[in-house]
Amino acid sequence: MVTIRDHDHNILIDDPKPYRRQGFVSAPIRIGQNVWIGNKVTITKGINIGDNSFVAANAVVTKDVEPNVVVGGVPARIIKKLRD
Repeated sequence: MVTIRDHDHNILIDDPKPYRRQGFVSAPIRIGQNVWIGNKVTITKGINIGDNSFVAANAVVTKDVEPNVVVGGVPARIIKKLRD
C-alpha cells in the first residue's frame, strides 16, 4: 500500500473556527515515467517524482525527487544516483 496525500489541513491555533471548518491546502502530485514506489511509502502534497526513479519501502517523500535516483528514509533522501 502507498499513501498519496495531495492536501494538508489548514489548522490555525488562533482561528476561532473549529478545526474541521478551517479548510485545507492542496497541491498536485506528479509521478514521472518508469518510477518504482515501494511498499508503505507516503508521498506528501506538491511533490514531483522524476522519471526513472525508485522510492524505497517505508520512505516519506516531503521534497521533490530528481530523475534517475534511488531515495529512501524518513524524510526521503538520495541514496544513489543512477546512470542516465
